[in-house]
Amino acid sequence: MSEEVADYTAPQLLTTNIVDSAAEAIEAVQAADVLGLGVKLYNRLVPDSEDSDTLEEEWVIEIFTSAPAVDPDEDED
Repeated sequence: MSEEVADYTAPQLLTTNIVDSAAEAIEAVQAADVLGLGVKLYNRLVPDSEDSDTLEEEWVIEIFTSAPAVDPDEDED
């Protein structure tokens, strides 16, 4: 095991935010980038709070202490 791998510490989750629009999600990602923080962004469908027969989209933004390291030589499937 190389020293780089042994010294690596995974980014820690700082906060999770849920917003209603992609525009708000983009704004949060840009703010995290300015601060040098890592981000995981995804959307999901949840039951509508007013009508349980329909679904609404929400965006989840997880903010981390740093961006995860990526090996540029690793092949993606």
